[in-house]
Amino acid sequence: MSTDPYVFLRSIIDSIDKPVRLGGILERAALDTLRRTGHQQRPVILSLGGDATVEDLRDCVLASRQVVRDLSWLIRAPPVLSDQAGMELLRLPDSADEATADWLAGLDRNPKALLENLESQSGVKRLGFYAAALTQFWLEEGPGWNTKRTLSAVQLSTGAQSRQTAGQLKLVCLRPGEALHVESSVKFFADASHAEPKLKSCASSYVGPFLHENLAWRLAEARRKITSTRSASVQAYLQKEFGDVAVRSVYFLKGYIFKPLEEFWSWGRHLRDPPAEVNADSATGWYTTQVSQAMEAISPGARLAVLPKLFWLSPAVASGDPPVILGDELPGQQESVPTDWPEKVRRDVEEHFQSVDTALLLCELVLAEGEKDVWVERSRGFILPPVWDPKALMTGGPQGMKNSADLSQQGQDEPPSKWSNQRRKYSERLADTARQLAPSLETAGVHATVPQKLSEELTSEHLVDYVLFAKTARRSAEPSRFQRRLSLRTALEGAEASQPGKVCQLVTAALARLVGHQMHQRSDGHFILELLVKPSEQSLAPSACSVTFEADADAMKQMLALGLSGALCLRLAVKFAARFCFSPPRIPEDQALALFEDAVNSTDRSRLAGLVEYLAASSSLELADKRLPLDAILCKLTMPPADGTVLDLVCQHVPSLCQNLSAMLTSTGQLKLARKIETRRLRGFAGNAGYMEEAGSLRPPSATSTASPALPKLCLPQSVRIVRVEDAQGLDLLQERLKTQKGVIGLDAEWKPWEEGSPSRARNRKGHVANPVQLLQLAWADTAYLLDIPSLLAVAEEELAGLLQLLLQPGGEAGHILVGFGLEGDLRRMADSYPWLMSRCSAGNFPFIEMQDLARTVAPNHSLDNLCALRLGLSLDKSLQCSNWELRPLPTPSIEYAALDAWILLALLGHFLQQAGTEKSLRELAEVSVSLAAPLSHTGLALGSGVCATATALRQLGVVDQSVLSWGDECSDDVNVCKTLACVAMDSSGQGRFCLAVFSDGSATLSMPRLAEAMRSTSARLVTAEELREHFRQPRGCVGPVGPALLAHPPASVVLDDALLSIGGKLSCGGGSPQWHLVATPQEILDWTHGLAAPIRMDSAT
Repeated sequence: MSTDPYVFLRSIIDSIDKPVRLGGILERAALDTLRRTGHQQRPVILSLGGDATVEDLRDCVLASRQVVRDLSWLIRAPPVLSDQAGMELLRLPDSADEATADWLAGLDRNPKALLENLESQSGVKRLGFYAAALTQFWLEEGPGWNTKRTLSAVQLSTGAQSRQTAGQLKLVCLRPGEALHVESSVKFFADASHAEPKLKSCASSYVGPFLHENLAWRLAEARRKITSTRSASVQAYLQKEFGDVAVRSVYFLKGYIFKPLEEFWSWGRHLRDPPAEVNADSATGWYTTQVSQAMEAISPGARLAVLPKLFWLSPAVASGDPPVILGDELPGQQESVPTDWPEKVRRDVEEHFQSVDTALLLCELVLAEGEKDVWVERSRGFILPPVWDPKALMTGGPQGMKNSADLSQQGQDEPPSKWSNQRRKYSERLADTARQLAPSLETAGVHATVPQKLSEELTSEHLVDYVLFAKTARRSAEPSRFQRRLSLRTALEGAEASQPGKVCQLVTAALARLVGHQMHQRSDGHFILELLVKPSEQSLAPSACSVTFEADADAMKQMLALGLSGALCLRLAVKFAARFCFSPPRIPEDQALALFEDAVNSTDRSRLAGLVEYLAASSSLELADKRLPLDAILCKLTMPPADGTVLDLVCQHVPSLCQNLSAMLTSTGQLKLARKIETRRLRGFAGNAGYMEEAGSLRPPSATSTASPALPKLCLPQSVRIVRVEDAQGLDLLQERLKTQKGVIGLDAEWKPWEEGSPSRARNRKGHVANPVQLLQLAWADTAYLLDIPSLLAVAEEELAGLLQLLLQPGGEAGHILVGFGLEGDLRRMADSYPWLMSRCSAGNFPFIEMQDLARTVAPNHSLDNLCALRLGLSLDKSLQCSNWELRPLPTPSIEYAALDAWILLALLGHFLQQAGTEKSLRELAEVSVSLAAPLSHTGLALGSGVCATATALRQLGVVDQSVLSWGDECSDDVNVCKTLACVAMDSSGQGRFCLAVFSDGSATLSMPRLAEAMRSTSARLVTAEELREHFRQPRGCVGPVGPALLAHPPASVVLDDALLSIGGKLSCGGGSPQWHLVATPQEILDWTHGLAAPIRMDSAT
C-alpha cells in the first residue's frame, strides 16, 4: 500500500474488527463493490486530513454523495481541541461506533432524509450553517444519542429583564436523563507563530486565514457560550421545555490547522509543539503567500482545484474526463468544481490576486492507486495574498468585519475575479476597532421567558383583543405582541390544566365573536392558532407537544360549521381540529356536492383547498360522485401556483386522479410539482404497498421487492452500443437509420433539476428556458443514441429539426413506435425548452406506448426502478437522475445511466409482450417488433400548447425573428409589461366570440362594457377555466395575444388598448408558458394578429 493515504470503500468497515490481513479486507471490499454496483474497482484509502494508519480505516467511510462524506468527516475527523481545552468535548459514544458506520453507509445508499433535512434549513449556503445543520442531523438521527427532542437557536439576552441579544443556545438535545447543550463550530486556522516568535505555542498564534479571529478568542467565546446554562433564567426555560433533567454542556469544534508550506512538507502532517489546548493530531494543511512556491511543491502529474466554501469539509474526490468534484443538489453545491493542471491554475490564481486580495483554498489531487479516472486529495492549502499580516490579530485581538452598508460603495470599479465572490478585500472588511467579547452569559436571560400574568380569569374576550391588537399594532412595544403571546399561552395552558376542553370552548367562542367584527378577515384566527403551538414544536404532531389540548365536541362542531359556511377559513378550522386532535364528522353527499359547487365558483381558491383538507381529515375524500364537477375541481386545484400539500391529499385518498393531476400540472408548466405527484403515484403512499405478480397470481411484496438489497444491479448489456450524437454527421447517420430500419424506439430526456421560482438558479436566455433539456436518448435493441441537444443546436440546428420531424411524424407514417416512461412530460419539456425547434414538428399525433399505463396493470403506484425489480428481478439505480446534466464532458457513469434509462424501456415492453413460460435474456426481450407492439400503441399526445404553440402560431403568421420570444423575469427599461385576458364577447342571440384583450399591467383595469363595444357585442366576460384549457391552451397568467386561439376556426380576435399605441418601446406580453414572454411593438402585434385598437381600460373615476 502507498504511504500516502487515499480513498475509501464502505465495505471496509464491515470487516475491520475481524482478524484478517489488510489485503484481505481490501479484496473483500472490491468484491463487495462489484456485487453492489456492477463495477470493478480497486479500493484505496482516503485520509481525513492527518496521517492515516490501518486503524484509521474505520474513520474512512466511502460515500458517493458529498453531503454524506461531509457528515462522515464531521463525525470521524480528529477534533481540533485536546482534553486540556478546559471544556468537555462532544465525542461519538463508543457503543455507537459500528452502528454509526452502518448508518452512514445507509445514508449514502439513500440520502433522501439527509437532503430533505438540509433543504428545510435556512442558511445552508454558508459553511457554518451547513456544518451546524449536519451536526444537528447527526445528534437527532444518529445512533447512540437517542434524542427525543431538540431546541435550536434559542436567543439569549444580557440579563433576565433585558431585551438586548447577547448570544444563543445553538442546540439542546433532550436525551434519556439529561439535556445535552452543544455549541458547535467549524474553523480553519493558520499557524502564524513564525510572525511573532514570543507567542509560539500560544493559542493566539493560530489565526483565521481571513484575519477575523484567532484561536484564543474562539476559545474564550466558546467558554462564554458554554456557561450560559448556569443562568437561572436559562435553567428555568430548559426545565419548562424538557422537565426536571440535568443539563450538560459540551463543545464540538472540527476543522483544519494550516502550517507554513515548508514546515508542512519537511516536518510532516502532525503539529509541532502545539498549544496545550490543541490536538496534535488535528487535520492539517499548508499555507503560503507565494504562488510559485506552492506550485513547486505539487506532485508530478497532480491536478489542482480551487474549492468553494461548501466543499471545504471532507477530502475531495474527483472523477470523469476531465475530472470534476461533484456536489449535491443543495445551494452552493449544485455546480461541480473543475480541476486543472498546475500551470493553468497558477495563471488563474495570479490573475485573481491582481484584482482581489482574497485567500483561496487550493486542493491537490492525484490519481488513486490502481484507478484511471478517480482522483483523490493528497493535500490542501491556502494561497494567501501578499498583504497578509497576522501580527495585529495575534496581539490586538480579532478585528471583526464592517457591516454591508459601509461597503456598498467600495470596490465597484475593480475588475472581477473568477473567485472574487467568496470574500471581499481585507482592507474593506476589517473593522476600525478590535472586536470585544460579548458580556458574560452566566446571568443571561431567555427573551420573554417569564410572561406577564393576567390579572383576571381568561375569557374569549382576551383572545379577541389579542387578534385585533396583533393585526393593528404588531410592532408596538408597550406591551409587545411577543410578550402578550407568551402571557396568553401561559394562561391557556393553565386553563387547560384546570379544566380539560376549556381552551377549545374559548377558542370557538372567540372565533365566533370575530366573525361579527367589522375588522374581521376569515384568516384572522391564525393569530389564536399560534398561541396553541410553541415555535420549537411546530414540526411535531399535536400528541407529541408538551401541552395537549383536548377537544370539546360541541365547540369543535360549531367551529367547523363556521368554516363550512365560509364565515371562517375552512383550512384554518381544519388546523384547529388537528391541534385539538378532533376528527371532523363526515359530510352527507348532497351537502358535499353543494359545497364543491360553491368552492369551484368562488374566486377564493382556499375554499376548495379547505374542503379537500376537511374531507381528508374526515376520511371521506372520495370524489366518486358522478355529479361532482370533477374537471373543474382538478383545474382549480392545479391552477398556478398549485398547493402541493392539497394535491398530496388528493393523490393519497384518490390515487386514480394522480395521472390527471400530473398532466394538468405539466400543461401549466409546473413541472417540478408534476414530477413529485407522478413519483408519489408510482411509488405509492403509506398503507398502499402494492402487489407483485408471480405465476399468474398477485401477492404482497416480500423479500424480493425493490427494497431488498439482494437484487442484482441492472446494467446495459455489453452487446448494446452507446453512440453520442454531437454533430451533423451523427445526425445524418441516425436519420438514415430512422428511414431504413423501422422498429420500436425507447425515448427519454435528461435535464438539470432546478427549483421553480428560485431566481438564484434561473438564467435569462433568449429563446431558452432555465435548465433546458440537455440530452435526448433514442434506443434500439442494439444501440442507444445520446443526442447532445445544446451542441447540436450550435452546429446542426436544421439537421436536428429534420430528425425530430421524422421522429414525431404523425399517423405512423414513419413506421416506428415510440415508447417512454412519462413520455408526454419529456416531450413537453423539450417543447418548453426549445419552442422554435419543436414548433416545426407535429402536434402529437404520432404512435407511442406509455409504460406507465402498463405499470398500472401490474401493481398500483410503481416507478420505473420498482417496475424493473418487479418484472425483471433487477435493481435499476436512479441515483444519477438528478445529476448536473449541463456538465461537459459528461462523466462516464452519467452516459451509461442515460443510455440504460431509455434502453430498458424496450426490455420491459418485451417482457410484457412475451408469451407465458418463455425465458429470454434482456437483449432478446428488447427485440420488439412493430407488429407485436402496435396493439398497445395509441396517438394524441397534447403537445400543441404552451410556448411551443405560441411559436407555432408565430411561424404560421410569418414571424421569423426568434427573439420575440424570451425567457426570464427581467425586462429592459424600454419594455412595457402588459396583461392579456382571454374573454368571450356575447351578442344579443347569446352567441359568443373569443377575444384577447391586451392592456397595461399596472393600475389599469379592463372594462368589460368597453371591450364588448369594441367587439360590437352586447356584453363580455372572462373565459372559464375549461374554455381557457380547451380553446386557448395556455395556462392562466401566461396568456398572450399570439397563441393557438389565433389558428382556430373562427380565430380569436385581438383587441389592443389604444393607450399602448402612444407608449414608446416594446410590449412584454404572455408567451404561453410560465416566465416566457412575447416582446414586440404594439403595431407588430396588430399586424400579426389583424387586431384592432380601442379604449378598453377602465377610467380611474369609473
